[in-house]
Amino acid sequence: MRGGSYVVARRIRISLEHWDRSEVDFQEQVIGRHKYSGAPIGKSGEHDALDLDRQDQDGNPLIADNAHVRLGAAATNDGAQILRRGYSYNDGVGFTAERWPPWRQGMMYDAGLFFVAYQRDPCTGFVKIFENMARLDALNQFATHHRRRFVRLPGPALAEGEFIGQMLF
Repeated sequence: MRGGSYVVARRIRISLEHWDRSEVDFQEQVIGRHKYSGAPIGKSGEHDALDLDRQDQDGNPLIADNAHVRLGAAATNDGAQILRRGYSYNDGVGFTAERWPPWRQGMMYDAGLFFVAYQRDPCTGFVKIFENMARLDALNQFATHHRRRFVRLPGPALAEGEFIGQMLF
């Protein structure tokens, strides 16, 4: 993949029926941001820098050790960063039925985030960050990852007569 790059795409279902019932303070601790302003905990502006060293009056981290923003931050991942974007999706309500005891039936809201990340090397970016988040992220109790794709984007033709993607063959 000389000169190429990758796109990682993931469909992440969020259990909104449970998330919406939790207290706003709990939601803020899980994410590490104030819900209404989007600011990092302890800050006032959405685009303010994270202060991962800041502590509360009892000496605990202001942004919890298992908060989503902490685990995704470059400072927590040996400098690993990704260019990413999330898009909300809503596929409505689906019917579920279990075929084993206790044979429950119900409806489930199918909505969440379509996550797209662009990077030069997923092993030093996405994979490094994802492994950290998969183990510790408090948001995992509400998220289920469905469908994942790694798409290779070959680099340009490097010499006269070569075609784009030739190095893959």
